[in-house]
Amino acid sequence: MKIENLLQAFAGCLLLLLAVTTASAQVGRIEGEVVNAETKQPVPNVEVVIERTDIKGSYKPSIDKKGHFLHAGVPYVGTYVILVSAPGFAPQYLSGIRPTGEPIKIDMNPGDGRKLTMEDVRKDLASAPAGRGGGGGQPKVSAEEAKKAKEEYDKAMAANEKAKAEHENMKKFFDQGRQLADAKDYTGAINAYSEAAKLDAEQSAIWGNLALAHHNRGITSLNESIKDPSKKDSAKEDFTASISAVDKTLAIIEPDVANPAKAVQAKKNKSTYLKMKADSEAFLASRLGVAEAGPASYADYLKAAELSDNPTDKTAFAIKGGVALRESGQFDKANYDKAVAAFQEILKSDPDNIEAFYNLGLIFANEEKTWQESANMFQKFVDRAPEADPRATEAKSIIGALIQGNNIKPPVSEGRRETRGGARKKP
Repeated sequence: MKIENLLQAFAGCLLLLLAVTTASAQVGRIEGEVVNAETKQPVPNVEVVIERTDIKGSYKPSIDKKGHFLHAGVPYVGTYVILVSAPGFAPQYLSGIRPTGEPIKIDMNPGDGRKLTMEDVRKDLASAPAGRGGGGGQPKVSAEEAKKAKEEYDKAMAANEKAKAEHENMKKFFDQGRQLADAKDYTGAINAYSEAAKLDAEQSAIWGNLALAHHNRGITSLNESIKDPSKKDSAKEDFTASISAVDKTLAIIEPDVANPAKAVQAKKNKSTYLKMKADSEAFLASRLGVAEAGPASYADYLKAAELSDNPTDKTAFAIKGGVALRESGQFDKANYDKAVAAFQEILKSDPDNIEAFYNLGLIFANEEKTWQESANMFQKFVDRAPEADPRATEAKSIIGALIQGNNIKPPVSEGRRETRGGARKKP
């Protein structure tokens, strides 16, 4: 069995750019509420502007209907003035503001509704008595407060530098993993991706490629198990690890599926990941005796098809899932019944599907009471399969074996039929 290296195929959807996570403490937070000084109720249609005073800078916070305003992205090192205005109220300002996140309450009195400018504020501050702070504002920051703010800023910067260093190391491990996977060194790739995940566990690309490396190593072990049966245990561990890594990837990208701005690409990614998971489940079900993985594989193939924008995936993935159910039937006969239902469902929408007929023929051949149905299904397959399909000869042989010495009626041939599978009518 050929081991597929899907890394290149995933380049557009799985190997996403890994953005550095900058420590949010590098920026500050200014928030508060604006109320009527008399009624203590929110002031309607209030406008709040935050102006930086140490250097030029202007910020518009978000304001809700209750008069609560917030801006969580102003530079922490700055000092600010808050300008407040509203129709029917006197303008207000607060100076000497630091973005510490401490709630600020602004009371407004009835007035002419005009708006202040920074020039108005500068003039008022120049004429204000010592300690007034301007416009009823807050007192200047004390030396102790300034020292504490500096310590918090230094701590935030140190955390930010650490985050950057970890990001760079994560990228190195990630790139190393890709190179090793390209060289089919799946063990090395797994180790590299695992180290990257330790540094940033919220990157879907890391978990996705880790899942792929485990899947490919599992196939390698499965191939080697032909000569060394002990390799089956290693294969089982890798397919299980691949499924676990895919689950972590799906949890990370799920919010993007619900985001209209990201949904199209996110759904494609999710479909790809689900198919990878279903492939691993199929190997567990068909080759490694994990019977419960058969229904899981079928369910995940259907989910992947539902999200795919390729119309042929719906049937193709359903067939893959049905095969996983059929092959796991050797470990749990209940899966044979589930496989029959799966292939019959396919025939409802695609009544000439040769894969459904072929697989139904194999399933029904397992019990004497369904041998007649097996022969009938194989005949339908022969009538529709492309002439070059080598399974046609096998199907004819099985039909002959079922009839010979058994109370089975020869199935009625419908003659060569034109199908989407490419069968041609004989001249």
